[in-house]
Amino acid sequence: MAPHPHRSPSRDQKLDDDGADLPRVSVTDPVGRFHVVRQRGGRPVAVSAWRITTEDHAIADVLGEVYGGVPQPSGSGGGRVAEVLTRCDRVPVLLDGREAVSLRMVTRGSGEALHVCDGTRLLEPAGARGALCGCPTSLADRKAAARTGRGPVPEVRIGFRLAGLPDLGVFSFVSTLWELAAELPALAAVLDVAPGPTLGVLRCELVKFTTRSGLAVSYRRPMVEVGGRQVLAQDAVRLAA
Repeated sequence: MAPHPHRSPSRDQKLDDDGADLPRVSVTDPVGRFHVVRQRGGRPVAVSAWRITTEDHAIADVLGEVYGGVPQPSGSGGGRVAEVLTRCDRVPVLLDGREAVSLRMVTRGSGEALHVCDGTRLLEPAGARGALCGCPTSLADRKAAARTGRGPVPEVRIGFRLAGLPDLGVFSFVSTLWELAAELPALAAVLDVAPGPTLGVLRCELVKFTTRSGLAVSYRRPMVEVGGRQVLAQDAVRLAA
């Protein structure tokens, strides 16, 4: 079902970050990225199922055959990047250990990262790596600082293989949502004790609500579900991305 026209949600409900300035996730150099929005006229628009981008057009063809959709130019990357608007809002994935997830706090400007830290020490620029970053210790205080423009925002990175197509390589999902950043330790803890790759599901869930002014709003919220060896187990960890 196609999403309803809607105004952009608040920053805390931001759907996905498709900005060209986001770096490629370095989880063994991913072959593609998952998104729940696409750019139209310079503005993000929700899609009804997973959108996947890749620079490998052969991979795009395989994704189209398996998940539905016809590969087409994404509108960015000078024609190098292909996008597949799939017909799947649920995709089984394999997450290999806690290295599959990471969190950085980032301030960006003019298409580059001005501040990158792990919440305690700087990661970039290289000359300052290891120095105390000065960020608040609690996520709530970091969020308050970011809202006033005095602090970085989270950049959550999740790397995974497609459970049905593991040989294609590692794909990634990148989000700047505070909700996912808050829940990331729970997912990392599950992956840390897993004896091998953990089977999970990426979901593209439809969310609807009405604002105080009576405006009907809907958007797609990506979610990660893992439950040990069983997908959607009762003790699954559910993360809003």
